[in-house]
Amino acid sequence: MIISIEELNELLVAHTCLRGLTIQLNDEELTYDLSLAMSVSENYESDAVLVRFTDVKNFSSRDIGGGLTQMMHLNVSKLNSGWERIHYELNELEDNKLSFYFSSFVAD
Repeated sequence: MIISIEELNELLVAHTCLRGLTIQLNDEELTYDLSLAMSVSENYESDAVLVRFTDVKNFSSRDIGGGLTQMMHLNVSKLNSGWERIHYELNELEDNKLSFYFSSFVAD
């Protein structure tokens, strides 16, 4: 489902528990896509959201794993950098656990 940046940010603030993070090569474009699965709690039956980010660059992560990882404030912002294919940036604002640039996104 295609949603706005504001709607995506609301989903990411509500869903703080990291359930999955996958980076995969897009064979057609020779770029990397990142899928992020987040839930509202550690309970597997809880509400979850899956977001796929395309053409990911400058991926950085820290302090992920070793038990439940919570992302307390993920935020997506639109860039006005002039880069050809990069339009957005994702950051975890509280502890800087996750950040990357990307071209587009789709939420399920």
